[in-house]
Amino acid sequence: MSWRGWTGAMALTCLAALAVADARAQQGGSVDTRRDVEERIRELEMQVGGDEPAEQQSVVLLWLADLYVSAGRLDDAQRAYEQVLVFFPFDPAATNAYARFLLEQRFDPAHADSILHDALSNANALPAPPPYIGQTYALRARALRALGRCDEAIIPSDHALALLDEDAAEAALREKAACLAGTGRRDEARACYLDLIGASGASNPDDISAFIALLAASEGHVDAGSVRESIATAVDDARKARRENAAAEGAEIVELRATDGARIETTLRAGSKAGAVLFVPENRARRSEFTPYAQLLALDGTTTLTVDPRGHGDSRCDSLPDVASLSDTHRARIADDIATAILYLRDRLEIPVSDIVVVGEGDGSGYVERARHEHALPVAVVYLSPVFDPEDRATASAISFRPPRAALLLASNEDVYAVRSLGFFLDTAGRDLVKTRIFKTAGHGVGMLRDPGHFLAVSNWIDGNASAQD
Repeated sequence: MSWRGWTGAMALTCLAALAVADARAQQGGSVDTRRDVEERIRELEMQVGGDEPAEQQSVVLLWLADLYVSAGRLDDAQRAYEQVLVFFPFDPAATNAYARFLLEQRFDPAHADSILHDALSNANALPAPPPYIGQTYALRARALRALGRCDEAIIPSDHALALLDEDAAEAALREKAACLAGTGRRDEARACYLDLIGASGASNPDDISAFIALLAASEGHVDAGSVRESIATAVDDARKARRENAAAEGAEIVELRATDGARIETTLRAGSKAGAVLFVPENRARRSEFTPYAQLLALDGTTTLTVDPRGHGDSRCDSLPDVASLSDTHRARIADDIATAILYLRDRLEIPVSDIVVVGEGDGSGYVERARHEHALPVAVVYLSPVFDPEDRATASAISFRPPRAALLLASNEDVYAVRSLGFFLDTAGRDLVKTRIFKTAGHGVGMLRDPGHFLAVSNWIDGNASAQD
């Protein structure tokens, strides 16, 4: 597995780790964020150049670009992105990362449009669309709208929607709705905004404000009751569509209620074997990224459950928006959401805890450890590129007092944060029943499973440990 296609997830992981440190610094803690970032930069800069393969250098350069942005070194970040495109001129993942930087940091939509145009031209010459090309289309629509070219932006928005990438679809709907409204096609814009509000669970107040502004411009007045009804209907219709789509592939959408009553959406694929696998995404990711692997395990007879904790994917709503906007109280309850999913498998499906394996990725792994500890649920675990914050006392305590239970931790050799987290886990929990593997240039998180050999290693481990008693 090369580095392609997982750079966005790695960026989020890096930024999440830095955000934790920054938050502690602002609260009067002892973490010196600036020194930490500069130290990481110096370490990674030493890995660039020389005889290292282009793919490995590109991985490091993309991490460096994120860190340079965090340190306010935008010129260095831009040079890092441009060097990656020298190695791989039309790679969608690298192009997308650079385009976001140009749009959000440099405010240069013309440059962003140029590189996105080239990447799309190359992709259209290939026999099949490359991964993440839907996001490339959505970003080009965004760049075109920023340039005032709304008529042109609608076409790439439609291409992004046709590719059915959920994140790209939301971004594309947002751009398309704004462009339709801006060009006077208000009825179409209204339908787009309702689709967008439904897909996001009415979690984005900006989308709702834009919808209300469109109604005011079209009708001259806005009836609050009618708006609430339209939004509720859009959310209900989106949930119904997801249920129907799941049923069509033999799965079931299961709505769980967390300990505080929050709605948690999951997808269940029932199997004939004993045991079950629960998949938990990392920060700001979606359960749908695990769909191909959940399907493969289910076809082999294993029951699988993929979960969107609060603030993630289809568990967002007006009171539980995107995880980046969650309050500290709700963020702390993500571990409870994971425990709720484990308890559903145990109590409703009558699967013993000893037969359940939880697969987590990135910083989601820390929440899994807290769920195991705080709710006395000693499940076996697989962690893909885990990111544990040693300064997080709740997570450190959970790992320190974990009962002996099988654990498999995987990371790529270039993934500095994950490799360090493997060491932290071993130092804190001990090596009893814990297995670690470090792959070469393997990607991040669920992206590692794109390599058939890596997926086979995980599935074989699950088969050997799902029924292992404590």
